Amino acid sequence: MRTATAAAILLMLCASAKAQTQTECGKSNGFAYYFAGGAVPAAGWKKDWIDGGQIILNFINGEADLLVTNATGSTASVKQAGGKIYLRKAVNGLIALTVFYDDTAITEDYVFQLDAQGNGTVAWTAIRTATASNKISLMIAQCRGPR
Repeated sequence: MRTATAAAILLMLCASAKAQTQTECGKSNGFAYYFAGGAVPAAGWKKDWIDGGQIILNFINGEADLLVTNATGSTASVKQAGGKIYLRKAVNGLIALTVFYDDTAITEDYVFQLDAQGNGTVAWTAIRTATASNKISLMIAQCRGPR
C-alpha cells in the first residue's frame, strides 16, 4: 500500500516534468539523541529506526527531490512539503543534499553512495529542535536502483 502511494505521487510529479529516479532506499536504522523537555523526561541516546520508511532520490529537470515515507507511513515530496533542497559539493561519487524547512525547526542531510546502477547506501541526519521530542538522529538505509 505504501509503495502504491509513493508510486502515485511519483506519477503525479512526472506528469509535467521529466523525472529520473536515481535510487530507492528502504527501512532506516540508527541512533538518536533525545534532548530532555516536552515529551522527553530525560536526555539520552536511543536506538532509532523506521521499518516502513522509504527514501526515493529523483532528479526532475535537473533538480533533486526526495520522496520520503516517514515513521507514520505518510509519503511526501520534500519540495511539495515546503523543503528547500541544496545539492552540496561531494567527491568520490557521493551525492550530498541538505534540506531546510522554512516553517519548522527541522533540517536534514542526506549522503548517497551509489554505484552506476543506483545500488548502495544513504546515511542521513535529522535535527528537530521545536517539537515535543527534540532530537538529532543519524540513520542509514540500503538502496537499490530503480525497478
